[in-house]
Amino acid sequence: MIRTVMQRHALVAFVVLACVFSWWLVPIAGYPLGSGPFFAALLILWLTKGREGLVALFGQITRWRVGWKWYTIALLLPALAAVVAALATVWLGAPSPSGADLGTWTEVPFTFLLVLLVPIFGPWEEPGFRGFALSELMRRRSILTAGLVVGVIHVFWHLPLFITGDIPAADVVYILSASVVFAWIVTGSGGSVLMAMLMHASSNAVSGEFITPMFIGSHADTLGWIRAGIWVLYAVAVLLAGGGFRSGPAREPLASETVPR
Repeated sequence: MIRTVMQRHALVAFVVLACVFSWWLVPIAGYPLGSGPFFAALLILWLTKGREGLVALFGQITRWRVGWKWYTIALLLPALAAVVAALATVWLGAPSPSGADLGTWTEVPFTFLLVLLVPIFGPWEEPGFRGFALSELMRRRSILTAGLVVGVIHVFWHLPLFITGDIPAADVVYILSASVVFAWIVTGSGGSVLMAMLMHASSNAVSGEFITPMFIGSHADTLGWIRAGIWVLYAVAVLLAGGGFRSGPAREPLASETVPR
C-alpha cells in the first residue's frame, strides 16, 4: 500500500518527507537539515524503484565527466553575482567592508569544500530537489515548468527561515530565478546533479559566508534584492539562449519509465 501511494503521489510524498526530515533541526540549530531532501528522495526511490532507482540518482550525483564550461558556470556564476551585488550595494551608500572582512576570503575554499563534502549542508539538498524532484516533474512537464515548480517547493522548504527572519524576503525571488538556472545547468550537463551541488556550494561559500556578513540592516536588504535581480537576469539570459527548455529529461529514464519528449 505504501509503495502504491508513493508511486501515485511521488512528488507530494517527497515534499512532505523533505520537510519532515529537515525541519526537526530548526529548533535545535536554527536551520533545516540540508540533506533532508536527499534522504526523502532515497526513501521514495527505494520503496518505488528499488536498487535501480538508487543507482540512477547516485549516477547523477557522481556524473563528473561533463564539459569544462559547466564547471566554469557552476563555480563562477554565484561568485560573480555575490561580488557584483556587494559592489553595487556599496555604490548605493553602504559602508565599504573593512580590511579584516575582506581578509576572510582565504576561508572561502575551505568553506566550499566543507559544505560540498559533508552531507548535512546546503549542496546536499540538490540530489533531492534537482535530482529526484526535477526528474519526476520532467516526466510530464517542460524543463522550464519543472524548474519553476521545484523553485516553489524549494521556497516552501525554507519556510521556517522566512518565519524566523533568518533569510530575507528577497530570497523568494532569488530561489525561484536560481531554480531556472539550476534546471538549465543540470539538463545541459546531461543530468549531472554534481553541477548543481558545485553551484550551491559556490553560492554558500562566497555569498552566504563571505559577502553577506559584511552588510547589516537595510544594507543587507539592498544586497539581497540586488543579488536576486542578478539571478533574474541569469534566468532571462538562459531563456533567451534557449537552453533546451522545451524537451528532454534531466536524466536517462529508468527501464520501467516512459519519459515524454
